[in-house]
Parts: sequence; C-alpha cells; structure tokens
Amino acid sequence: MSVKDIDDPHEESIKVCCRFRPQNNLERQQSGKICCDVPEIGTTVYVPSTDHTFVYDRVFRWDAAQKEVYDYAAKPIINAVLRGFNGTVFAYGQTASGKTYTMEGPDIEDQVYQGVIPRMVWSIFDGIYHADEHIEFLVKVSIVEIYNERIRDLLDPKKDNLKVHEDKARGVFIGEVTESYVGCEQEIFEAMRAGHYNRSMAVTNMNEHSSRSHLIFMLTVEQKNLHDRSVKVGKLHLVDLAGSEKVAKTGASGERLDEAKNINRSLSALGNVINALTDKKYTHVPYRDSKLSRVLQESLGGNAKTSLIITCSPSVFNEQETVSTLRFGQRAKMIKNVVKVNHERSAEELKVLLEKKDLNLLELRSRIASLEQLLRSRGVPVPEDMGSLAVAQPAKPDESRESIAEMMDHLQDKRLELKENAERISELNRALDESTRQLRGSDEAKQRLMARIMDADNEREKTEYERDEQRCQVEQIMHEKQALGGEIEELHKHSQSLIQNLAAAESSRDAALVAAANAGGAGGVMESASDREERHKDADRPLKKKVSQLDKNLEQLTVMYHKLVAQNSGLKVEVSESDKKIQRKDQRIAQLERNLREAKQKYEKLLTQCANLTAAMDVMGRSKNNILNSTSGGAGVRRNNIVRPVRGGVAQRLDGTEGPGVDADVAAGGPNVAAAFAPADRRVSASMQEPVSEPSPSGTRGRENSRGRLGDPLTGLRV
Repeated sequence: MSVKDIDDPHEESIKVCCRFRPQNNLERQQSGKICCDVPEIGTTVYVPSTDHTFVYDRVFRWDAAQKEVYDYAAKPIINAVLRGFNGTVFAYGQTASGKTYTMEGPDIEDQVYQGVIPRMVWSIFDGIYHADEHIEFLVKVSIVEIYNERIRDLLDPKKDNLKVHEDKARGVFIGEVTESYVGCEQEIFEAMRAGHYNRSMAVTNMNEHSSRSHLIFMLTVEQKNLHDRSVKVGKLHLVDLAGSEKVAKTGASGERLDEAKNINRSLSALGNVINALTDKKYTHVPYRDSKLSRVLQESLGGNAKTSLIITCSPSVFNEQETVSTLRFGQRAKMIKNVVKVNHERSAEELKVLLEKKDLNLLELRSRIASLEQLLRSRGVPVPEDMGSLAVAQPAKPDESRESIAEMMDHLQDKRLELKENAERISELNRALDESTRQLRGSDEAKQRLMARIMDADNEREKTEYERDEQRCQVEQIMHEKQALGGEIEELHKHSQSLIQNLAAAESSRDAALVAAANAGGAGGVMESASDREERHKDADRPLKKKVSQLDKNLEQLTVMYHKLVAQNSGLKVEVSESDKKIQRKDQRIAQLERNLREAKQKYEKLLTQCANLTAAMDVMGRSKNNILNSTSGGAGVRRNNIVRPVRGGVAQRLDGTEGPGVDADVAAGGPNVAAAFAPADRRVSASMQEPVSEPSPSGTRGRENSRGRLGDPLTGLRV
C-alpha cells in the first residue's frame, strides 16, 4: 500500500495492549499466587477461574521493559502525528496497577525507566530534526487534569473549571486552556514538571502516590511546506487515567471517598461510551455524560489513531479487578475509528489539481467525440444530448485548439489575478497583525489607567474618611471645651460666693466680740480676746482647705483648657492639609479620566481599523474563492488558520545519524523544526547553517541545544 493510500481516510481498529506489573508487598503477604497465564511473548491472556482467553494486539509480562512497551504501543502513534494524523495513547486499569508508571515513569529524565510521555518528547523532536529543510513547524503543549468532574489547567492552576467546546474547524477542544509554545525538549520537560507539581495526588491503602485525577497531556504539531505552502496539523493526546477503586481495599474516607466516587463515575461513563460504540442496539453514544468521555470523543470512534494500554495486577488478591479490566480492553478493541490526515491544501496545490482536472476533462471529451464518430461510422445512432457533450469535434481540430488556447489564456489571467490577491491578502495580514499588536497595547494601557484610577479613588475615599474622623474629633473636643468652660465659670462663682460668705461671717463675729467686750470687765477683755482668736483660727481652717482645693482644681482646669486649645489648633491644621490632599487627588483623578477618555478614543479607532482590515480580507477571500470556483467549477479553498511563521535556522545533528525515537519513514520525509517566534508563540524551523553542540541540561541526551537554530526561547531573537 502506498503512502498516498495510507494517508487517505480509512477505517482502523483501536490498538489494545495489556501490561502486567509485578506483585507488590501486600499481594505477596496475602497469598502471592498468580491468577492468569501470560506467555513470554504473545497476544493472549488465559484466566483459569473463568476459563476465558482474552486476545489483544500485544501482552507484556511483568518483566517487560519501558522501551519495549513504548516501541510497540506508542511510537507508531507518535510517527503518525508527525505525518498529520491525530493520535491518542491512554492507560486504563485499577488503582496501583502501574498506569502512571507506564505513562510517565518514576523519573522523566531516566533513560531506562522513563515512560511514554517523556519518550514521546524525544521521538517528536528526532522526527523534526530529520525532516526536510523546506518543512516548518510549530509545537505547542497543554496539560490539564479532570478532578471531581472539573477540568483544571495544570500550567495555570487559576483556571480550575474549563469548558469543553466543539466546532467544525477544531473539533472537540478545551476552551481557554494554556498553550505553551516550545522549541526544544527541555521546555516540554519543564512544563511536565510544573504539571506534575500541580496534579492532585494522595495516599491510600493501595498506593502511596495515588492519582486522584485524570491527566491529559496535549501536544499539537503544525507543519508547513514552504514549497507548496500546504499545512498539516497533528494532535496528540496522552492520557493517564485515575484508577478505579474499591473503598474496602483503599480505605478511602472523607475527601478521598468523594474523589473515588467521581473517578468511578467518570470511568463508568467511559465504559458506557465503549459499549454504545460496540453494540449495534445503541442509537446514541453518551459522550456528554462526563468530561473525560467528552474530551476523548475524537479518540473513541472519531478521527484519531488510538492505542489503549490496560494495566493489570497478576495476583489473586486483585483477580476480580483484573478480569474487569481485561473485559474493558476486549470491548475497546472492537471500536473502529475513521482516520485521515489533517491536511489543508494551498492555492498552488489547488491550481495543480485544477490543471490536471482540465487536462483529464479535455482527454475525456476528445475520447467521447472519437467514440461518437466510430458509432456513427458503423451506423449506430447517437443521442443528441450525448453529442452535445463533445466540445472538440474531430472534423474541426482548429476550433478545438483555439478553444483550448482561449481557456489556457483565461486560466493564466486568473492565476495572475489570484497571485495579486494573495499578495494583497498577505499585506492585509501584516497590517492586521500590526493593528492587533497596537490594540493589545491600547488594552494594556487602558487596564493600567483603570488600575491607577481605582487606586486614586481608594486613596481619596481613605483621605475623606480620615478627614471625617478628624472633624468628628474636633467637634468632640469643642464640646468638651465648652463643658470645661462652663465648669470653670461655675467654680469661679462658687469661690466668690464662699469668699463673700467668709467675709460676712468674720464681720458678724467681730461685731459679737465688740459687744461682748463692752459688756464685760477689763480682765475679761483679755481672756475673751485670746478665746476669740482661737475660735477665729478654728473657724478659718476648713474654709482655707476648701479654698486651696478649689485653687488646685482651677489650675488643673486651666491647664486642660490650654491643652484642648492647642489640640484644637493642631486638628484645624490637619483638616486644612487633608482638604489640600483631597483637592490634589481630585485633580489627579480628573487627569486620569482625561487620559482614559483619550485611550478609549484610540482604542475605538484601532477597533475600526481592525474591522476595516477584516472586511477587506473577507472581500479578498471571497474574490479568491470566486476565482477558484470559476476555474475549477466550484472547488473551494479552506481558510488558513495557522499562525504566520517566522523562519529560524536548520536543525542538524552533529553525528548525522538518526535519533533513537524516529522511524525511517519519518526520517526520510517527516517534519523539520522551526521555532518561529511570533508575538505570542514559538516556532520551530529547520534551516540552520552553523550547528552548535552543547550538553543537554538534564545530562540524559548528548544532543546540541537550540542556540543558533531555534533562537533565544525567552526573547524570540536569533542568537
């Protein structure tokens, strides 16, 4: 079968491989017996307890190496992705059966024990490095997990509830997922480490590192042929499913129990999808029953080459779960996918096909005319409607040649017009990109201005609040001042009244003493004077104490009054300063609002320019389609939605040999890397003149790094 026949749409079954792991300590403690017969190299698994033999594409024993599993189960899918197919590799099995070990391995940088995903990275870039120089690539990576029926982006954990969408152009896809553009192997490994760090893991009785979510690693390879401008897009999904659990064995409780319920529910929905695809009684396939089956819709019964690795325990302790997994794999093997290359033909290819069809049409019409002439020469009547099909009559060769020449001239004119339109479209694309960048800059400036305005508003509100508090304090101090003033006045009045009373009492006593002196004798006068002096002193003591206490109170009140006056004056100064600050803030806010209005005007102007450019591009696209329809009789052209590439350098290996992860067919005609760094992406290109040999950062591969051929991965500039 030729490559062209293989690339045409065709039906093929899902490849199913079974892998057994060695027994763990718990299983050895239980009994240590094996529940099934597994040959050294074979495709069957025999279970004596059920007397049933399960047949798969390949069965791997517990002593099988990681490389052996990868070479058979996953590497053909990787090579197909490099040819433009969609591919999926996923592992299914009970908890602690070896799914994560198979897909990731204990260490992604260990050459012996690394799993499918890290080996895929080397195979992808080996195929790219050995591709033709006129092939240009774009490689992007996304990693998500499905945890409790919520899709979470592991490269940006803030996105924790992504939605699944579907359209005719992209098929089923996850909206708003982070797509990281990569230019070398280590960048993918860094993304894998970040995703593994953010993944939900927990400890159960069955597994110390139990995956509590379904991991989906998505890699997209877009390749563009610089000769005929054709584009191929291959999408790869590598899925590490969470294991089905029995609560009695795992000992899950609380949050772990809720996770186990959601895991078993999604795996049950996946089983229902497989049953519906393999049983003709079902008229509806319930892809939408879970997020997992919805994301894997193209992989199960759609346009994708799919490989399923079922992982099992050989111990009698887990015999029931093992038999259930084996039945799942046997049902999945019956699914048929219709696969085809995701190929977008360029205008040059369409013109070549149009020329071939025109030549075939002329040959067929000439043959019809010759056959009609033969029939007439032998007396066989020819219907008139069939005779009208013959454009080139044998009796008029000159007329036929003239019509052909006229058609060729018309075709040449259309080609020139198509070329001009293509150039105009490319110019409009460049203008649209520039306008998009300006629009993005305006958006960022607008956001910065809005943030500054919000900060200024918050600060103004804070200042106003402080000013109101200070006003309240001033009013309270004024009330206290008035109250203290009233108390001081009352004390003054009270002290004056006491002094007046004291003076009146003294005058009355003096009068009484004078009267007593006049009435008594001379000796009595001396005695009464001394007595009078003592009585006077006894009467003055309490009055003096009260007057001294009142004087002290008056002094304290006077001091407090002066303090309140000083505090009041200070608060007045602070209030005036706060008013000035508020005025300055108001002026600043007014200035920011003016800047925001100007930015909005620029933003609206850029939006208008983008709309005009888009309309012009649509007009050019319609004219281009009309030209092609007029020349090919209605043949349409698909719209090119790939990011416009920026050429880099050629990626060559110093030893000139083929890498360990590439097949001969991929090395001969497969893709080449191009890291074309557009404003938001990185492209991998395959043209470099001076390869630079550097050790890989991980120390696991002795390949040259991307300096000098892929550009600086941070700035996008060529080194």
